[in-house]
Amino acid sequence: MRARALVVAATCLAAVLVAAVPAFATRGTQAAPLSSLTTPSRPEPAVLAVTVPDAPSVAPAAAIEMRHIWQSLNNCGPAAVVMALSTFGITADQETARLALRGPDVRRGMGPQGVDPWVNELYGLRSMWRNNGTVDLLKRLVANGFAPLVTQWMQDPSVSRIAHWRTIRGYDDGQQTFFVNDPMLGNFVPLSYQWIQDNWQPFSYRYMVVYRPEDEALLKAIVGPEWSESRNREAFYERAKAEALGQHTSAAWLTYGEASYQSGRFEEALAAFDRGFSLGSALGVFTVRSSYPQTLRALGKLNDADRAQANLSSLTAVPSSTVASPPDTFALWMAFRRTLAFDAAQPSE
Repeated sequence: MRARALVVAATCLAAVLVAAVPAFATRGTQAAPLSSLTTPSRPEPAVLAVTVPDAPSVAPAAAIEMRHIWQSLNNCGPAAVVMALSTFGITADQETARLALRGPDVRRGMGPQGVDPWVNELYGLRSMWRNNGTVDLLKRLVANGFAPLVTQWMQDPSVSRIAHWRTIRGYDDGQQTFFVNDPMLGNFVPLSYQWIQDNWQPFSYRYMVVYRPEDEALLKAIVGPEWSESRNREAFYERAKAEALGQHTSAAWLTYGEASYQSGRFEEALAAFDRGFSLGSALGVFTVRSSYPQTLRALGKLNDADRAQANLSSLTAVPSSTVASPPDTFALWMAFRRTLAFDAAQPSE
């Protein structure tokens, strides 16, 4: 597995590898060499960036101590969670995590929804996830000791179209580079800011953070207004729409369709999805397998929805029965609220 991973890494990272490796400085000290990064021996994450609880900081460069593991078959999600847990001094087993977070079907991927109850029950931790992540947000999280997980293409989609979880552990503004622990590609892998941005878009810029309950106030301060799910969905919609109109790519329009669906704009979602399909392949974009048929159902096009569900069954190697999702009730609520023209004073959640 390790040899195969290195071959894959050499293929997909050729365009993004950075020649020099940065040193990471704490505020008021000289830069610390990367050789000083070791597996933490205490329960708290050993963070080489200053944490400022009442004013979340963004240093020019930062890195977090983190264990690396190689994933088992189709187990990138649980492996990425296990690596994030290591920042708390927790040594978890990825196969135990697999059964809890993916179930026994090895073809099934991991969604973020099951992580919070699992880490809470076993370790007293919490997990949150949102769409609409940004490069700046990832940097701010790392600078303050959090290790965000992201859903992206494993490699450039011109090489393969496989959705993948990886864990962000560092960044360097000077090199415009993130450093990730990737369960398939390796430890402390450099990926450029632009590469992260481009290969994140098809998966709604989804990110997840595992954290201590006592750090929730700091995390909320970093995430800002988009801690509110309704505000997050609205912001994601505005961004995705602007990107689709400006980029004219299949990925941008499919993401616009996803954002429109999530915000309860079903007519707009249908038009955006259809435009995205016409511009290129949706192969590997697993979210479309649920959101497109559910958009049709929300518009009363039940026969079209059933046909779409069947036609999209080949988008990924995972059988449709294992990824089918119910209607997004939050999206339906947002559509209902918009129809009744609720004002901003109404509850947002």
